Amino acid sequence: MNSFKMNYLETNKFCGRDVKMRHRLKAIGPEIHMLDHMITKNLACHVKAAGIDEITLMHGWIMRYLYENREHDIFQKDIEKTFSIGRSTVTSIIQLMEKKGYVRREFVEQDARLKKVTLTEKGIKNHESIEMMIKKLDAILEENIKEEELEIFFKVAGEIKKNLKKQKTECKKGGTECLEHC
Repeated sequence: MNSFKMNYLETNKFCGRDVKMRHRLKAIGPEIHMLDHMITKNLACHVKAAGIDEITLMHGWIMRYLYENREHDIFQKDIEKTFSIGRSTVTSIIQLMEKKGYVRREFVEQDARLKKVTLTEKGIKNHESIEMMIKKLDAILEENIKEEELEIFFKVAGEIKKNLKKQKTECKKGGTECLEHC
């Protein structure tokens, strides 16, 4: 039996709008969650084997963001927006990364209230090591997948992101009963 076969279609209200729900044997959310978990565990294993296991996945993403934007001043609010995470979470992450010696916060000349976040030499070195591991993992993930299939995957992933952003926006407009679910 085809696991992607649609069994039936129904329409339900969700956050004030009609949503057509397809019932399949497989669902997108659990598949993405399982892939995320498998990739995270695999990468963590490689990072630990390299002796840099004190870096969490989020630390790695932030280091990559800082590394790729070295030519620009990056502030906490930029990290919050880029990764869609709250202020207190970013503050905790940056403080921990600073304590471990991966980043430093520096005052900005034009506004003493602002502190830009930059990578230290240790942060740069660890980022480059992790980046090589990620490239190797991506190569493994792409094995036996045709270029056209990868293009479709990235197109579908982009559409899922757009749908989630749209739903979040609509949910916030929908009142308190919707906000409980977002």
